[in-house]
Amino acid sequence: MSPKKRTRRKTRRPDTTHTRRTPRATTPALARTPVVIADPPDRRITALWATAALLWFLGTPLALANLLFSVMDLQQATLTTTDPTTPPPADVDAVGNALIWVLLTALVVPAASTIAALLLRRKIAAIGFATALAISALPLLWLMPPAELWNALHTHLLG
Repeated sequence: MSPKKRTRRKTRRPDTTHTRRTPRATTPALARTPVVIADPPDRRITALWATAALLWFLGTPLALANLLFSVMDLQQATLTTTDPTTPPPADVDAVGNALIWVLLTALVVPAASTIAALLLRRKIAAIGFATALAISALPLLWLMPPAELWNALHTHLLG
């Protein structure tokens, strides 16, 4: 062999040249960080929101229609009586029950749903149900002030 080639080659010593490890060799293959996939939302909570929203969205107009028809029936029964001293017909209880259903579907359902959403830390649901409460409470309390509403409920429930 020529002297130039001989000087280029270095003699290898057994197991002493690789005492320092490279970063690639120190990181084991199992130390990788796994990708975290978020779990889908709980179906029971989704069913709760859907049920509460449908109860408010469909129940309030239906309860208002029931109240309207109960009042119309009471008005018709009052107009057909000829003696003004007769007691009011039994339909007064139907009007009171219809008023309670309106209050339950228009005020209690969105208020309870807002509180449940806040307790479960669901911001979007809380905002939605608070908006639903404002949409139904403002016109209802504007048409019938809380004092009159309380008076009507007190009369219906306690006689």
